[in-house]
Amino acid sequence: MNDLKYMDAYDHDLSKRKADFLRKVADLRNLMQELRHDALVLSLSANFAWITSGARSYVFMATEGGAGSIYVDAKRVAVLTNEIEGHRLVNEEMRGLENEIILVQDPWHAQRSAVDMAKELAKSDKVAVDASDADLAGRVAVMRSTLTSYEIEIFRNLGKDCGEIIGEVARGVRPTMTEWEIAAQLSAKMWERGITPVVMLVAADERVDNIRHPLPTKKRVKNKAMLVICGQRAGLILSTTRVVYITTTPNATIPDDLLRRHEAATYVDAVLIANTRTAGIKAGDMLKIAQDAYAAKGFDGEWKFHHQGGCAAYKSREWVANPSVNRVTGLDQAYAWNPSVAGTKSEDTVLCYANAEGKPVVDVISVSPDWPVIEHTIGDVTIARPLILQMQY
Repeated sequence: MNDLKYMDAYDHDLSKRKADFLRKVADLRNLMQELRHDALVLSLSANFAWITSGARSYVFMATEGGAGSIYVDAKRVAVLTNEIEGHRLVNEEMRGLENEIILVQDPWHAQRSAVDMAKELAKSDKVAVDASDADLAGRVAVMRSTLTSYEIEIFRNLGKDCGEIIGEVARGVRPTMTEWEIAAQLSAKMWERGITPVVMLVAADERVDNIRHPLPTKKRVKNKAMLVICGQRAGLILSTTRVVYITTTPNATIPDDLLRRHEAATYVDAVLIANTRTAGIKAGDMLKIAQDAYAAKGFDGEWKFHHQGGCAAYKSREWVANPSVNRVTGLDQAYAWNPSVAGTKSEDTVLCYANAEGKPVVDVISVSPDWPVIEHTIGDVTIARPLILQMQY
């Protein structure tokens, strides 16, 4: 297999991927020494994608585990898998990293556990596996939430594509279309650009009002539709939502109550985005910020019906704003806040980083071109959020 240019996620400079990988391996070795282990094994698909700078270890997407694991000791990096997956993982998924890893594969019918394979390689029992070691899993989760320059580049491109896709499909929604049809269009356009649709939600009319996680059904659109996607490329996951309202009689408008609800949701979103610029805010304090914003718009208690979002990277949410979560905001991180008020929602993915002057800024990276927006000024920053798009037929 000589021509691997079809691996769309890695069409850019592979030297950047290699440098990113080697940096993460060095960081993981430092963690290994700190935790006093002789080897570490990353088996969770999110961690596999992180350490390899984008490889897909899974075959069955709806699982946290994968078909391979990454082994790291003081001198070696190995892929632990079986003979079914070895070639794909090394020659396709790890393109550009082939010379940095060794392949250890068992027959599929006699495959050992990752921990047994790792202990044999390490010649030691001092091996930690993320799937069973909560301390290791927690430390790696923190590491993968802070993005490298390589990951930020991938995230920006992913955001551009997802914003264009959801905007295009939303503009094409017509009365009598089923939620299935809308989901099919979203999915097709995502796959065309090398994006895996890991979450696909579509709701029509009263389902937007009543269901916060609306898996697509055969229900047909009459007036209102909400489209939600979480798209994955090179392991990173971006989230965005758009809402449209269709009128079929002359001079008809979006109902005032819906406009009021959406204005409130976008305000809460803008407040969360603006506060993301401050590093070190606890997850629970971010929830309190959202609660106060809801109350300011007359929707006190609305936060109880859905989580408000949080940090995004190799999971759609690395953590959500919740007092029980021991995480804080930080620079060089992505966030997807998703405040909702019954009948509507506001959601995009933003990057938080320090600009050339060292000032913390946030960029919305999933903008839909030419989509109408509402602007909220929060302190010293103005945040634009998507409005409900009205379409007349």
